[in-house]
Amino acid sequence: MRQRWLKNNPLILSFLLPGLLVGFYFAIRGVFPFGSSSVLTVDLGQQYIDFFAYLRQTLLGHPGQLFYAFNKGLGGDMFGVFAYYLLSPFNLLVVLFPTDMLDVAAFLIMILKISTAGLTMGWYAKRHGVNGLMIPAFGLAYALSGWFMANSFNLMWLDAAILLPMIVQSAEAMFTEGRTMAYISWLAAALIINFYTGYMIALFLVLYAAYWLGAHAMSWRHTWRIGLRFTVASLMAGMCSAVVLLPTWFQLTQSKATYTVKTFQWRFEYAPDHLLSKLIPGSFNFDQMPSGFPNIYIGALGCVLVVLFFLSKQQSWRQKIAAALMTGFLLLSCMFEPLDLLWHGFQFPVWYPYRFTFVLCFWFLSLGINSLTKIETGLSLQKLVILLIVFGLIYVDVALNLNHFSFLTFGNLVFGIGSLLLVLVWLSLDQHRPLWFGFAIVLVDMSGSMILTLNQLAYLDHRDYHDYTAALIQGVNAVKKDDHGFFRIGKTTIRTRNDPMTGDYRGADQFNSLLEPALPKFFGQIGQPEDDGSVAYTNGTLITDSLMGMKYFLTPAHARSSLPDAGQRPDLKWYRQVNRVGPWKILRSPFAQQIGFAASTDLLKQQLYRDTPVANQSFILQAALGKDTVPYFSAVPLPEPTLSGVRRTTSNGTSTFTKVGQGRHTVTYRFKPQAGKCYVLTLGSQFANHLVNLKQNGKTVVLPDSFNDTITVNVTPKRGLEEQALTFQLNKKEAWFDNLGLYQADVGIIQHDLKQLQVGGWRVKRVTDTTITADVTILKSRQMLQTTIPTAPGWHVHVNGRPVSVKTSLGFFMAIPLKPGHYRVTMRYTSPLLGWGSLITIIGLLLTASWSYRQTCRKS
Repeated sequence: MRQRWLKNNPLILSFLLPGLLVGFYFAIRGVFPFGSSSVLTVDLGQQYIDFFAYLRQTLLGHPGQLFYAFNKGLGGDMFGVFAYYLLSPFNLLVVLFPTDMLDVAAFLIMILKISTAGLTMGWYAKRHGVNGLMIPAFGLAYALSGWFMANSFNLMWLDAAILLPMIVQSAEAMFTEGRTMAYISWLAAALIINFYTGYMIALFLVLYAAYWLGAHAMSWRHTWRIGLRFTVASLMAGMCSAVVLLPTWFQLTQSKATYTVKTFQWRFEYAPDHLLSKLIPGSFNFDQMPSGFPNIYIGALGCVLVVLFFLSKQQSWRQKIAAALMTGFLLLSCMFEPLDLLWHGFQFPVWYPYRFTFVLCFWFLSLGINSLTKIETGLSLQKLVILLIVFGLIYVDVALNLNHFSFLTFGNLVFGIGSLLLVLVWLSLDQHRPLWFGFAIVLVDMSGSMILTLNQLAYLDHRDYHDYTAALIQGVNAVKKDDHGFFRIGKTTIRTRNDPMTGDYRGADQFNSLLEPALPKFFGQIGQPEDDGSVAYTNGTLITDSLMGMKYFLTPAHARSSLPDAGQRPDLKWYRQVNRVGPWKILRSPFAQQIGFAASTDLLKQQLYRDTPVANQSFILQAALGKDTVPYFSAVPLPEPTLSGVRRTTSNGTSTFTKVGQGRHTVTYRFKPQAGKCYVLTLGSQFANHLVNLKQNGKTVVLPDSFNDTITVNVTPKRGLEEQALTFQLNKKEAWFDNLGLYQADVGIIQHDLKQLQVGGWRVKRVTDTTITADVTILKSRQMLQTTIPTAPGWHVHVNGRPVSVKTSLGFFMAIPLKPGHYRVTMRYTSPLLGWGSLITIIGLLLTASWSYRQTCRKS
């Protein structure tokens, strides 16, 4: 009975064990609903969870959001974002959870993906002659490998590792039996679910085909026939997935692909022997995320079996040479810059280096499976000595360099040595060695490595996500209930730069690997925090609020609110409070522009400049009004600062402040405000990354964590006209105060001109996820319909039913020059190349079906 159960159920164990182990770990750690924690960490908590909220909205009634999002920054294509982050079938589970409980959905998705990886690897092992408890042992070694644990929160990459064993097995079946349908189907699925890791799989398959042919091809004719079949089938898979790949490729050319590295160095990225440190269990910590070594640990048994593969007399010399060449290429890819770039599409990864090494983990385990099935007797003394020498040298090298590896301790080495010795004992037994013993070794080894790895990560508290998300949705819904128009909402709080997607409102923030570079550039020009992959509208002014269409603002109703502060906006006192709900005060701007407004054609010629945000804001408003006046902001001379524990040196007009002695290290500037004026401080990009803390009259002013250009910080007094003290406390040894300036503007003049700009523009009649229909009124000559919707190739505009070409203003926004009069304007967005991609997919499916039918007829 027991043998029958083991024969029929090892794949069930392969599925259940990895997920149960990871789930049990997080339950003990107190993840909700077992405690107050969550699995949200790093990008899962700051980016992906918000995309899950957006996916949930798309699935529950807004299918058009698959193609375009008005809350992707100021608006942008979403098809490529779905192709990178959201097309996994596991993600459908998000519809079962409310938005403020999506951290629980992420937990469940993570567990299911890790479990499924164990299942597919167990299935692969079973198909290659492994039996009994060693099937789930290989499933554990794969699903709890170093790559999986280090990337467990990068959910969108896990599907590729799940599919890889299925794809390779189907490729082998195609090589040996000529069957192509399974290979085409699984490869197409990998390319559709995530094009990025799909590319890595495709590259690995080219290498694997070369290995297989080198090891098994019987003649040149045989090589040619199989190679041709592999090439055609791979192209068919690409055609079947073209509906996703083609429009995604186009979006990459507009965003991520613009960062492609065109020059690189022929160098090793680190000392090659440092890779040996990753053959130790639990070899990971937080510092390995931004820049570390490849995570390739597959357990002591897997590592030993790889060495035995090359020592085995049962393996042919051709197979050993082919495997050695492929192993060498994969290992070289883990350290040699040109090959590293090749695997990552010629772009250096921003955090999470060596993302492709799931293929290396699989490759090592496939060699291990091949090796185990060939072992008929216990290890000979010769092989045992060789193994002790090989792994002894590895551990000695790592021990001698232990001070170079912050992610390893002496305890890691002891645990690894213990696992290794148990494996050698088990393999030294005769052919009747108990499978349960080998399974137990893998279970303890991989569980220990999992615990050591996951212990290095800190996770967001469940209530921090739940409470903020629930509050955000409550505030947004209150605005939408009273106003059904087409506008944007700003906030003085922020949890992530994807809050607009979680809250389902049009904002301006975004954190996205496929962000079009024109958006961060524009945000930097108007003084907002930005970097290559994210923007945040946290440092606006009355001018930028109006021009961006920020009609409403959500701000905490209580000074001691627990809502995370995004930065102060005391100038919001010129807005009118229209509601109070939950923790929010809802403010309405009396001079916000429509997202489409009438503006002078001078905007088409207006240039913006780097590191001059207040000047750029004046330029935009002046050009929109078509008048040449004095700038709205004027510089306020700052007196000499008061220094405490700081020494000042000046060079070329800029000051560097250096800490001296103990105690407080502060630089304080003072200014006397005037009635009816707003005040803006500018800070250069060197102030990012917590260079200083800033206080205004003793109260903390929150500064953004990261920004690449000069930002604006509102320092308008909240009330009264008392002298203001701006105190910078140095957090680092020295601080360079470049682009530090104070500016003032007359609020009355700004209000007058912004209201003047409200004359004319559009009146939106209908809005969907991909279309806008509006009645437009242009009152003056040399005016146009200016929108704050980014220009993109997918937009098609009709005026009174006739197609018109769109202009671009400020290097970023759509504008439509019109003569004075009344018009009906229709704007419709279609993802570029989606039609061609769909056609190619249909052709690919027909050709694949025809090929399969021919194969079936031949066999019958």
